[in-house]
Amino acid sequence: MTTNILIVEDSLTQAEKLRYTLEEQGFHVLHARDGQEALQLITSHKPAIVISDIIMPEMDGFELCKRIKLEPSMKATPVILLTVLSDPRDVIRSLECGADNFITKPYDEENLLSRIQYLLTQRAQGEITDGDSDPEIQILIGGQQYSISASRKRILNILISTYETVVRKNRDLLRTQQELRMLNEHLENRVQERTRKLIEEINRRRQVEEDLRKQEQDLRNKSKILEEVNTALHVLIKNRELDRIDQGQKILSNCKELILPYVEQLKKQKLPPQQMTCVEIIEANLQNIISPFLQSLSSELANLTPKEVQVANLVKEGKTTKEISELLNLSIRSVESHRDNIRNKLGINNEKINLRSYLLSFS
Repeated sequence: MTTNILIVEDSLTQAEKLRYTLEEQGFHVLHARDGQEALQLITSHKPAIVISDIIMPEMDGFELCKRIKLEPSMKATPVILLTVLSDPRDVIRSLECGADNFITKPYDEENLLSRIQYLLTQRAQGEITDGDSDPEIQILIGGQQYSISASRKRILNILISTYETVVRKNRDLLRTQQELRMLNEHLENRVQERTRKLIEEINRRRQVEEDLRKQEQDLRNKSKILEEVNTALHVLIKNRELDRIDQGQKILSNCKELILPYVEQLKKQKLPPQQMTCVEIIEANLQNIISPFLQSLSSELANLTPKEVQVANLVKEGKTTKEISELLNLSIRSVESHRDNIRNKLGINNEKINLRSYLLSFS
């Protein structure tokens, strides 16, 4: 025969959850949303057990249980109250209203089914009767007095239920603590691992930054060396150019001073045609030799006569007019005349410019 169990629960979600658990065990489940509906279903269907939530509108679970136990036709029906067990007075009120047992929320399905089976066994053995009560006991808790008329066995059942609930909650708490401890250890390991990786990353980045700084310093040093080498090359190139110009001027000056005057004198001599041809060839070849140097020479200096070039070179070397006259076997007046001609050709005749300084500027 199918056993009827009445669920009194205003929450449809909680009721359906409990219904599913009970129906899986083969019970037939009735559902009432409040106390009044529950009383009607108890009268019409005579359920084997009533499982009622405590907190409900209009009539709570304590009041419903009290009415069941006061009604002779319902008194033998076992009542299990669902409570959060947040206050010790819930246990006293459960005894006061005549509850046979209680289950804490959230409930353990195995514990709930074992309580139901225990009460069904007691009822089948006739241990739950209409007159199952003892003289009232007065209890004062939290400044409030309660009257309990439950039998010793019912009180023992409630206390055992309380103890089992506390043990279960303590077990759950220990399991939760263990899980938290394991989780903390896992988190600590994760944090340590992450910290280690961060430290490695920081060290790696520092090493990269240090390498970059060294490379940057090396580049600066190499750049400085290159600048110095570049400067030195510019100086060498400039010196080579100056040497080239100076050498060209010396070759030009020597040719114009030491060779060409004699070639001119030879041309003025009455030489045989064959010798004159040789002199002209010599002169042409000399002109070919000095022509590259004439191109690089200043146009002002190129207009000077050989003798003026000689005088200009001696002036540039710091020789006085008297020294020049002695070196070139010229009179002082002739040297002064050459100096005036040089100034005229250079365009500084009426300028207060030192001739030697001006000539040095062409070096």
